[in-house]
Amino acid sequence: MIYNSQIEIISGLSKTQFKSFCSTFFHLLGLTNINAVLIRENGVITGKGTINLGIVMSYHFVFFGKQHVGAVPDNIIQEIREIMDKETDKGLVLTTGYFTREAKRQAKIKGKPPIDLIDRSNLIERLKKYNLRISIDTGEVFLTDKEKKP
Repeated sequence: MIYNSQIEIISGLSKTQFKSFCSTFFHLLGLTNINAVLIRENGVITGKGTINLGIVMSYHFVFFGKQHVGAVPDNIIQEIREIMDKETDKGLVLTTGYFTREAKRQAKIKGKPPIDLIDRSNLIERLKKYNLRISIDTGEVFLTDKEKKP
């Protein structure tokens, strides 16, 4: 149950704290060169980052973070696609809510860049797997076990 309370903390963060949480969390997932982290009018956190796979291959991501209770509107997938440019390989949407079947379907449309979805359940799994906690004061993510790296 401790991780459910972590989700409640994330859901209750201010927009600035949630922005900090998203930046730190995506960095811990392996994104580098994270930049242009912005808070959109609708409260969605947006940014870009890169995951390097070895010395030759890398994927360029556009990411969204959305604090939400319940089902995330399907139009979030269209919103992220609108800010992707031709250098973007993938999208990534993180939420404290959950995705509808239609949002999941839209995220995997053939011929369009795929969008990975991290919902409440998946976020809890990742927090557990990497022994991560969230600072109530700053929204930053930190490891509770210094020996274990994500």
